[in-house]
Amino acid sequence: MKKVAIIRKTNLSNLDAFENLCDALSKCEAFDVVLCGCFEDVPSDADAVLTFGGDGMVLSIARHLAERDISPAILGVNLGNMGFLTAFESDATAEEIISALKSDRVMHRPLLEAFAPCHVAYALNDVAIRAEGSHPVRLELYVDGEQAACFHGDGVIISTAAGSTAYSLSAGGPVLSPSLSAFCITPICAHTLSARPIVVGDSSLVEVRPVGVFGAHVYMDGDRRLLLAPNRDFVKIAKAKKSARFVDVKTDFFKKLSAKLGGQA
Repeated sequence: MKKVAIIRKTNLSNLDAFENLCDALSKCEAFDVVLCGCFEDVPSDADAVLTFGGDGMVLSIARHLAERDISPAILGVNLGNMGFLTAFESDATAEEIISALKSDRVMHRPLLEAFAPCHVAYALNDVAIRAEGSHPVRLELYVDGEQAACFHGDGVIISTAAGSTAYSLSAGGPVLSPSLSAFCITPICAHTLSARPIVVGDSSLVEVRPVGVFGAHVYMDGDRRLLLAPNRDFVKIAKAKKSARFVDVKTDFFKKLSAKLGGQA
């Protein structure tokens, strides 16, 4: 019997779909279902975590599991907005979700690890180093110890391939296939024509240092974690030894990309 933890966004608008699916899952003898009020309630021995919400819920639970060093497989049902990371939409049937949870197919998505003195944090989509307040920040960027850029602007985003369709895309970065073993480094509103997105292998070590007058904040999947002082502090970003496990539901990435971004399928 698989232990399945269920967690939902607190302000779901489609509660009926959530309640109907939970009722069907609780009646399935293949599962021991645990309803969780918060991330800390997810049992350490859970086999899977079923999320109801959007991409934000998936990002939050992936970071939380990494920080707790537990690895149940994540399966998302999109009751939010974009839903790039969720496997199912709100019209999914209980039979489809039960079938996915019963399967043993799992895929691993790489996590980013950001480390600074006395601080380590994880992200599934991206690490963003952004200006403190309304002032542009000057950033020095190093890749594997070599200076790759120095620019003045609103910041820089280091994203995984899976995260390339999120903040990085909005900042003008390229879309990377989720199967690609690469990071995308995307400047945010850089005040120079030479600052362009860079794609590097995911074995690279990326280091960012604010220099000059103003510092910068470090955000992990949009969650602000620490402040870097100028001319002193730094953050290093690399592929984490841990990965996020997802229930492997076969989808057409490019069809989903076209549908989510308003193109023609």
